[in-house]
Amino acid sequence: MKILFVDDEETIRELFWEYFKDEFNVTLASDGMEALSISNQNTFDLIISDISLPKLNGIQFIQKLRADGNQTPFLVITGDSDIQIAIDVFRMGAVDFFLKPFRMEALRSRIKKFENADIDLTLLFNSGEITQFSGDCKIKLKPQIKKLTSYIAFLTKQILNSPHATPEDLISIKIVLYELLANAIEHGVAGVSYVEKQECLEANQDYFKFVDDRCADTNSSVFVELLMDDVGVTVVIRDEGNGFAVTKIPNPIENPSANLVSGRGIFLAKMNIDSIVYNEKGNEVRFFKTWNRIAGKNLQN
Repeated sequence: MKILFVDDEETIRELFWEYFKDEFNVTLASDGMEALSISNQNTFDLIISDISLPKLNGIQFIQKLRADGNQTPFLVITGDSDIQIAIDVFRMGAVDFFLKPFRMEALRSRIKKFENADIDLTLLFNSGEITQFSGDCKIKLKPQIKKLTSYIAFLTKQILNSPHATPEDLISIKIVLYELLANAIEHGVAGVSYVEKQECLEANQDYFKFVDDRCADTNSSVFVELLMDDVGVTVVIRDEGNGFAVTKIPNPIENPSANLVSGRGIFLAKMNIDSIVYNEKGNEVRFFKTWNRIAGKNLQN
């Protein structure tokens, strides 16, 4: 996996390099202009950028990338807890953001979710990890957080069957799928609480193994349904867990600091789609996204 890491603090760049150099192909940049130049000459799987950068700040850097047609997913780091910054970067397609100071293991957990993987669909079907039925629009998944990237790749491949889907649509949908499908696996089927997750990461334990061991002790599955038409795509994700109280998720506008601990995935999803609805139990979520081409026409009218 090729990662561009951008931060003006040399100590943080060195720390990132030492922590991830053996696991990923890492390139470093110290300011926005250098990062832009590197991005225009190379292809990356993920960009991680500080917001406060010299010459060209993180927001401007990302805006220029998008204006040039570069749709690389990015994750931002900021020392400013202003919720408006988070909203702005999410609307630009950020996969997540971290507030300084942060733990490298927590960052690693997020990066691993977006690690590229070549999927062997035959192997996934033969192993029983994916079962497809009902006219190819309903899918049953074996809950494994380590297979999340493969599952997302499979689902987005189905969405690509629509002639209306664009690269911009897929980026937004991927972001939402990563969050909501991960929630269904780790918090739904595995029943991991936010406190348990935090404790596991702080202890530098293998969180993915922790989740998958929990899932292995159950006979539960995760179900995904894709519904596409000329207007947009609807995705329904249901797990066989106990659900949760949706009304207790903090409002990110009223209480941003609480939302960073609990429910940030739902907040992130809302920034990338048109609507999201949970059932009363909290174990099924339905979201809808209008195709970019349709949304663009509506804005012009």
